[in-house]
Amino acid sequence: MKCILALVLGLSISAWAADEAPTGLAYKGINIQLGGFLASEIVNRSNNMASDIGTNFRAIPYANSTGSGMSEFRGTERQSRFSILAQGDTDFGVHMAGYYELDFLGTSPNSNANESNSYTVRTRNVYMTMDDDNSGFHLLTGQNWSLVTMNTKGISPRNEAIPTTIDAQYAVGFNWARQWQIRAVKDWRKVFWAAVSLENAQTLVAGTVDPLMGNSNSLSGAAFGGGTTFSFNKYPDVVAKFAYESGFGHFEAFVLARNFQSHYGGAGATAQTSKQNLWTEGVGLGATIPIVPQMFDLSLSGLTGKGMGRYGTSQLPDATFSNDGSLTPLNSTQYLAQLAYHAGHGWEVYATYGMESVAGNTFSSTSTFGYGDNVVATNAGCNIYGSAICAPNLKGTTQENVGFWWTFYKGSYGFTKLGAQYSHTLLSTFSDTAYIAPKATQDMYFASLRYYPF
Repeated sequence: MKCILALVLGLSISAWAADEAPTGLAYKGINIQLGGFLASEIVNRSNNMASDIGTNFRAIPYANSTGSGMSEFRGTERQSRFSILAQGDTDFGVHMAGYYELDFLGTSPNSNANESNSYTVRTRNVYMTMDDDNSGFHLLTGQNWSLVTMNTKGISPRNEAIPTTIDAQYAVGFNWARQWQIRAVKDWRKVFWAAVSLENAQTLVAGTVDPLMGNSNSLSGAAFGGGTTFSFNKYPDVVAKFAYESGFGHFEAFVLARNFQSHYGGAGATAQTSKQNLWTEGVGLGATIPIVPQMFDLSLSGLTGKGMGRYGTSQLPDATFSNDGSLTPLNSTQYLAQLAYHAGHGWEVYATYGMESVAGNTFSSTSTFGYGDNVVATNAGCNIYGSAICAPNLKGTTQENVGFWWTFYKGSYGFTKLGAQYSHTLLSTFSDTAYIAPKATQDMYFASLRYYPF
């Protein structure tokens, strides 16, 4: 019993100094910090999507849908989060760290909202880092926010510029992915930064094609969820980024290179097939500027290029099928602007505007190949309730958000935040044979109460 009391007392003393905030738990020379929050949140949507706190922007219903005009209320705790950060220093002055972060937005075949509301834990980030202050070299490997995601300071993990929205899918125009990567970074006196990252690849393909003529994916195999598809990936996505801390804001630029693979040209038993191997590039910019220091911050980020759709919140397509079954990457552009007002007394107010768009590329006037203006179908039923005659190709999304966070308690037991958000989202589409290009809108109201105990 005395041993147990001594252990508890030792951990408590290392974690809590008198009248000071917790600094972590000391264990075998390693400092362990706990993080995360408990969340109780609600969302109300003008059109029912049967979605939790994360919005699938591509699935906003058109007027023909049974969910159109039927408001949706959801209460949820699933965005609650937990994290562990373990840090230690080697004998050579190198800082080592491991980070694990999870939430409860995973699903399984037996998940339901009828009675038990039992959902699965989901990995968000899990990675290890090595930082050498003497040389300015940094290494990260594991799952983390993609290097395309803008940072608030330098190029370092846990400094990502994440929109402060309540929506778990964040905001239209936000460039991001959370995926495996190996990242090497070099800084020069914490002013200039350069980094390169090799990251898991995946291709979003839109359009139909005879499976004998072309294929770009396969069904999931071992240790992946059944029924899902994974694209053919021969090489990882490659990101190179440069950042500058000017003393008056953070500025960065990056280049993203992606490889597209397909197996095509096999129509007929004796036809010759080909294997596609195509590289494309995109460029991105980002900046965080203190318009009025300590009061107003403006954040701007964007990405444009061929085959960049999967790095946007709306998940617009990367590519479509050509007439011969090969892939043709689609030009896309996405950007996000956020203005933050630090009002004082625990108040933070924000407003965002974001846009994502993809260019069409239709290859035939008599087939369904390609993506863009639909030359063989009609969208005449998109505005008629219950009609099945509605299959538009999505052209783009735009969204405005306004919201606030109020930290109404901060003390020895952590802190508590209250937040609210309103968003308006618009889907635009390509036209059909009759030049009908339907639109869809969604108005959403969010509220969140979060307790940060650590």
